[in-house]
Amino acid sequence: MSAPLLEIDNLHKHFPVRRGLPLLGTLQQVHAVDGVTFSIARGETFGIVGESGCGKTTLTRVILLLEAATSGEMRFDGRGVNGIGGGALRDYRRAVQAVFQDPNSALSPRMRVGDIVGEPMRAIGTHSAADRRIEVERLLKTVGLRDNAASAYPHEFSGGQRQRIAIARALSTKPRLIVLDEPISALDISIRAQIMNLLRDIQDATGTAFLLIAHDLAVVKHMSTHVGVMYLGKLVETGPADSLYRRPLHPYTRALLAAALPARPDHEDAPPPLAGELPSPFAPPSGCRFRTRCPIAEARCAAAEPTLRPMGDGQSVACHRV
Repeated sequence: MSAPLLEIDNLHKHFPVRRGLPLLGTLQQVHAVDGVTFSIARGETFGIVGESGCGKTTLTRVILLLEAATSGEMRFDGRGVNGIGGGALRDYRRAVQAVFQDPNSALSPRMRVGDIVGEPMRAIGTHSAADRRIEVERLLKTVGLRDNAASAYPHEFSGGQRQRIAIARALSTKPRLIVLDEPISALDISIRAQIMNLLRDIQDATGTAFLLIAHDLAVVKHMSTHVGVMYLGKLVETGPADSLYRRPLHPYTRALLAAALPARPDHEDAPPPLAGELPSPFAPPSGCRFRTRCPIAEARCAAAEPTLRPMGDGQSVACHRV
């Protein structure tokens, strides 16, 4: 594994929320991200999976500096990111771009495609107007759009084509990391593979690193170099994608994979399906947060919180029983 590009160290993001009557209710903390640690190397894809409500979206907002971390450290190319401003913030936003789930809401319907793709270059002042037009045409060709796409409006394109426009815009600042937040979940299944292959081709050509957030475990398996499994604000397992999918260690990881990618659902060794709902982030369970749904939980799981520990093959797992 090459030197880390992005390092996340014991990151926390808590939100104060008042529950009950307005102004009179109890002020409580939602631990949306609670002690997350991982790194992304140059040119690799780190995928994060987990159920809705596990903290994936909040984590991406903190990484994109749309939310301030409560505590913990973020380093990009060896330099601290927490609390930066001015020129350092502009450089970070240029180096870290994002492609979001819904291209309809991510693209202004009042702007032509050429202006949408060229706007980041105009904002950072790296190109003249003539150079921007040339670069926009090159980017639109790179993502496989028609020659006259720059003069059209987003509504003239299909959902998959609009996502290609969003990808072209993200590439316009020559980023070193792109955050992909459910980039294909809103698209027809017939074109999802096209967008995934486009992203892999771009990565091979540019060396851009990806942070991939997705519910679809098959997509994460296809795209990712390394994977982190997130549950109620914490990473419960991390490792190389090949190793983690071949030999999942945490009971939660095993249940997710068995449900999403069942090889032999009727096999006697298949883990039982997940029972119950995700616990409330206002009052997470003591000890191991997964213990209330875990088929192998025991007394110590309620008493002590497990920490990620290395288990070989590059995998780490937070489970007392493994």
